[in-house]
Amino acid sequence: MKYLFVILSFLAFTNGFGQNMLDRSLKHYQNGEFNEARILIDSALTSELYAAENITWYLKGFIYKDLYKNSIENTEKENFRSESIVAFNTLLNMDSTEQYEQEARQNIKFLATTYFNEAIAIIDQQLFQLAKAYYTKFEETLALVNDGSISLAESKSRFYLTLGSAYVQLNAKDSIKDHNTDAVNAFEEVLAIDSTNKEANYNIGVIYYNSAVSNILDLDYDDADILAFGKFEDRTIGLFKKSLPYMKRAYQAASEDENILEGLAGIHFGLREFEISNKYKEELLALKEKK
Repeated sequence: MKYLFVILSFLAFTNGFGQNMLDRSLKHYQNGEFNEARILIDSALTSELYAAENITWYLKGFIYKDLYKNSIENTEKENFRSESIVAFNTLLNMDSTEQYEQEARQNIKFLATTYFNEAIAIIDQQLFQLAKAYYTKFEETLALVNDGSISLAESKSRFYLTLGSAYVQLNAKDSIKDHNTDAVNAFEEVLAIDSTNKEANYNIGVIYYNSAVSNILDLDYDDADILAFGKFEDRTIGLFKKSLPYMKRAYQAASEDENILEGLAGIHFGLREFEISNKYKEELLALKEKK
């Protein structure tokens, strides 16, 4: 806030020795009285005179940023953050002197990262839709100022890997609803950025592999007729085939990963490609013997 105090001191001197609304708002802000500062700055912005001043939006951005940081109630907290972003972005667009550009950009980027951090955090609480909404807000806010210092591709990959893993964990616990489709969709978002990503490929491969194995375990061999067995076999082989390309890409990224080797051996065994299955089993055995 290096410019704020000098400029407001000048405004105070030229406008009633400290009685103008900006100066009074600043004093409340300095004293940590953020709500009082908010009331005054919002009142000032109803005036065309104050609304045309860069410093008014500059001060509003900081007031609302601190209101956000000190707020507990979620709806109120979100409103304060949104208003702070709008204020700093308005300042960025109207500041022809570029006097405030660096600070405005820094604060917008800071507020963007709060959306990302909160999106990651609430995935653990299984608030998946809210997490997605916050991630979208992160992208939208970052787009206002992004200069390449924050990698959108890396951020998106991290978010969707975390989300996909959470769906996988939930699926293991939830016996009523299947979350595999949600998990696959999340991991596919990662692969849209980097088709070679080991973790995303491996996880999708495991999801389809486990679905095939579950299909086998669920079959009642005593009651299954020939037609039903044929459908079961087609469905199971189809799942193994779906799993294979993902597990292969994971293998290309990490050929000495024991889990991937076990996965490939199991998939080819399920496809009755026993020679290939044995090849991966031998690789796995050789890898274990090296340890």
